[in-house]
Amino acid sequence: MMPDDGLQHALDALSQRLHADIDRQIQAALNELSASRPARPEDADASDAVEPGAAERLVAAIHDIGRARSLTEILDTLVSSTNAEATRVAVFLVRGDRLQSWRLVGFDVAHSSAEPLTVSFHDAGILADAVRTNTAVADATGEGTPSFAAAVAEVEGLAVPIALSREVVAVLYADNGSANAQPGTLNPESVEILTRYGARCLEVLTAFKVARAMAHPEAERSGSSTAPEEASAEADVAAQRYARLLVLEIKLYHEAEVVAGRQEGDLATRLGGEIARARGQYEQRVPPTVQQRVDYFHDELVRTLANGDPSLLVAGD
Repeated sequence: MMPDDGLQHALDALSQRLHADIDRQIQAALNELSASRPARPEDADASDAVEPGAAERLVAAIHDIGRARSLTEILDTLVSSTNAEATRVAVFLVRGDRLQSWRLVGFDVAHSSAEPLTVSFHDAGILADAVRTNTAVADATGEGTPSFAAAVAEVEGLAVPIALSREVVAVLYADNGSANAQPGTLNPESVEILTRYGARCLEVLTAFKVARAMAHPEAERSGSSTAPEEASAEADVAAQRYARLLVLEIKLYHEAEVVAGRQEGDLATRLGGEIARARGQYEQRVPPTVQQRVDYFHDELVRTLANGDPSLLVAGD
C-alpha cells in the first residue's frame, strides 16, 4: 500500500521547500563572501585568491550533506564539513534538561572517547541559549563558552540549533579555540548555513521514514524484534510525527486560511473540512491503543495551526 495522495503532496512540498532553502542559503553565502572582500587595493589579489575557494568549499559541503542517506550520515557529514569552517566542532543531542554528545572534533581527547559526554543546561553556555530560543547564538567574548570547551585562549564561539518541525532536537557548537595562544578558524556565516541545511535534510528524511512506516505498518511490525515497551514508545513517536506531517500539509496548502482563521478566531470553522480529512487519515493509520493514550493530532493542531491557543479550534455556533 502506497501513501495516500495527501501525504505524498506533503512530502513533495517538504522537498520543494528544502530545495528553495538551498538556493537561498547558497546565494546568501556568496553575497556574504562578496561583501566581506577587503576594499583596499593592496588586498585585492589576496581576496580574489581566497574568495572562490571559500565559496566552492561551501557549495561542496552542501552537496555532501545533501547526498547523505541516513540520519547518522547527515550528522557525521555536517560535523566533518563544519570542521573546515571552525577549529573545533561538536554536535549535542537534546535530552530533557541535558545535552548528550554525538560527536566532537578538535577538543580534549577525553571528550572524544566512545563514552558520550553529558552536559547540563547550567554548564552549556550558549548551547542552552540556542536550544531555548531556537536561534543561533554567537559569543565573541568567551563568556558563553560551555564547560566542555574550556577556553585555552579567548574563544569566539557559535551555537546553532537543529530543529525538526520547530522542535530543537540537537545543537551544533563551533569555535576558534586552539591549543596555543593564537586563535584558530571560525566562519560563523558558513557554519550557520551548513547547520540549517543539515537540519532541513534531517527533517525531510525523517518525514519520509515516518511516511514509509505509516504506509506499511504490518511490515514494520513483522520485521521488528523490539521489546513491547520499546515498540509502544516507537508507536507513539511515529504517531506524533505523522500528526505533524498531516497538520503541516494543511498549513502548507491553506496558508491564507490559517492566517485568517487565527485573526478571526475561527480556524475550526474555516478549515473544518481539511481538519476532518486529516483526522480521518490519522485515525486510519495510528493504532487505537495510541489514540486512547494521547491525542497527538489535536496537540499538533493546537501547536502548528493555532499557535498554542486551543480556543481558536473551538467551532462556533
